[in-house]
Amino acid sequence: MDDAEMPGAPCDQGAVTELPVTGEVAAAVVDLVPLLRRFCRGPYGLALGGAHAKGVDDAQSDLDLYAFCDDIHPNAVRSEWACAHSARITAVVSWGDDTDPVNAGTDFEFDGLKTECWFRGVSAISRAVEECAAGTVRQDLVTWTVAGFYNHCCLSDLKAMVPLVDPHGLIAAWKEQVAVYPPNLRRAIVERHLGAARFWPGSFHYASAVERGDTIYTTGIVQQVLHNLIQVFFALNRIYFPGDKKLAAALGKLRHTPEGLVRTVTELMATPEAFDIEALRAQRRGLQALLAATESLVDTHLPDDGPSPPD
Repeated sequence: MDDAEMPGAPCDQGAVTELPVTGEVAAAVVDLVPLLRRFCRGPYGLALGGAHAKGVDDAQSDLDLYAFCDDIHPNAVRSEWACAHSARITAVVSWGDDTDPVNAGTDFEFDGLKTECWFRGVSAISRAVEECAAGTVRQDLVTWTVAGFYNHCCLSDLKAMVPLVDPHGLIAAWKEQVAVYPPNLRRAIVERHLGAARFWPGSFHYASAVERGDTIYTTGIVQQVLHNLIQVFFALNRIYFPGDKKLAAALGKLRHTPEGLVRTVTELMATPEAFDIEALRAQRRGLQALLAATESLVDTHLPDDGPSPPD
């Protein structure tokens, strides 16, 4: 496809006639689609993702654009083309392995709007969808997300994405595959993360750290346990884990959770002052109580592997 043939607005199979964004953000999307297409070589699909696709954007949100393809132009070339595309584009940085776009990107500002163009390999996404359907949970420890990137986060992203250009039907096919939460994935996540969450609350080493007032150590323990329990809550409710950001709002929408979950998690995350042993004891008791409440929910709802409820 030559540059002259590149679309100037969302089009082709799987396209939307109306974007879920307006104003300057919508204008930026339309302007940047031809550039994003130019970065790709071979079969491809383009989508709007992130907060704007999910409808949870705010004044601090960046613009996330996704390109799915197995071959992209090198980092230096993408940066050069981005700078040449428009004087409105500044602060360009291209990163990642451009020989295998499992995880690569070109980031810049468009009229001051922070914009991230993410590249994902078609083969890698298809593999993640297949893994999750089979109940395989994989966690990649990367620096850009605090608890690592799970393969099932790909399914969360896909379900929320708005196709922009999808001439090969890649995005449409994936969205159909992830429309229903996989029962094997649900059970695998609950078993894996509930097992991990059980490790610390009754541990001798956690108890002794509390009595020493070792706040740095106990803070890490609490965060780890809460992260594992949060994974359980989303899976139990057949909702794909949405990532680390804005979790309080996402947790508040879940149907099956302990009463007052968001407040409980928020309070447990508050780090007691150093050497406040009574506060550390109370925090540990609260963590144990939340684990017990979660186990009760799992006993009640996990055996139900029926179809996902409607969105």
